[in-house]
Amino acid sequence: MKSMKTITTEELVNYKILPFNLYSEFGEKLFVSGEILTPGKLLQLKHLNVIYRDDEEQLDILPEEEIPEPIVIPHEEREEYTKEDLNKIFDDFSEQSKTKDRVIEKFDMNPNQVLKSNTIVDETSILNYKGPINKKAKIDPQNQIKLKAFYHETITGLYSRPMPETANLFFNIRDKLLQDIIFRQEKLVFSSQVKLIGEYDKCHALNVAILSGLIAKKLEMKETMVSDIVLAALLHDIGKTKLDPRLVNKQTLSNQEQKALQEHTRIGYKILKIDMRMPENIALVALEHHEKNDGSGYPMGKSGDLIAKESQVISICNAFDNLSFNRTPHLVKNSKDAVRALLEMGTKSFMPEALYTFIHMFSYNDTMNFEDMIL
Repeated sequence: MKSMKTITTEELVNYKILPFNLYSEFGEKLFVSGEILTPGKLLQLKHLNVIYRDDEEQLDILPEEEIPEPIVIPHEEREEYTKEDLNKIFDDFSEQSKTKDRVIEKFDMNPNQVLKSNTIVDETSILNYKGPINKKAKIDPQNQIKLKAFYHETITGLYSRPMPETANLFFNIRDKLLQDIIFRQEKLVFSSQVKLIGEYDKCHALNVAILSGLIAKKLEMKETMVSDIVLAALLHDIGKTKLDPRLVNKQTLSNQEQKALQEHTRIGYKILKIDMRMPENIALVALEHHEKNDGSGYPMGKSGDLIAKESQVISICNAFDNLSFNRTPHLVKNSKDAVRALLEMGTKSFMPEALYTFIHMFSYNDTMNFEDMIL
């Protein structure tokens, strides 16, 4: 591992051309040696908590021990794997994935088999799952239950199995959403027709993934991009699994608690990038989904096109679903109220293309109260 040291933006002002590479605290390469350091690039760096530099052309991701850990409630003890073990497991898994027809254009998996896993998830607990369904949804009631139960089993057992196996489970959920909902539902009028109802922690990520996939499809993105957006949406809040549940579920937060909760974005990026070894565009959504178009979001205050396209799409779907669960100061009864709240937030919060695509994708007059959809 090559040597690294921190550097401040004040020190960087002295350079017109970078003589070294720059990295974020997560090991993401920001700028490379030889680049011209423009005022715009300096502005991007200004919002970072820590900037690392090296004097070499190449550098691997920062070792885990150099990334400060947040103070969290510890999970149960689990078997430890070396980095070499994880690399081998993930490489093997990647090779297997190439042979399992995961190409989005095919969708030739047996729908009844997609959510089955005899060795990883207890199928009995899924079959015995009890929970409300949305009687107005175009999603089959049995699929609503299976999706929620399988997602709950996956996220609950997140730290009790090797991360590559967990990644495989999330791929299964993604494929199920793409196959049975996103690429099948052609005549949706109301957003409530694809809403899952029940406990927030079992439904939120799924709702955001469904809506994000539909927006990406509406924007005529490539199918691989749609697939990535659905997966990133499923994982966008994964950092919250490392925080105290009392903090995550608390409705009114002090300033200190709010700052602690905001750390889920950085934690999520680290879990996806280092532990799960997800691609950068997937991990980046966990980091950026609370950034805002005007730069007033967190954790880095990014604005406009500096926010990744995937994050722009998922941000508005995340906000909409939080509104529909009354997890914001805006109290809403139905989708029409939630859309009105989104419009009030407007382009200060969201990129215009994502906002107006969402607004025009469904009928504005979706006035059925969420509580009336429950069966």
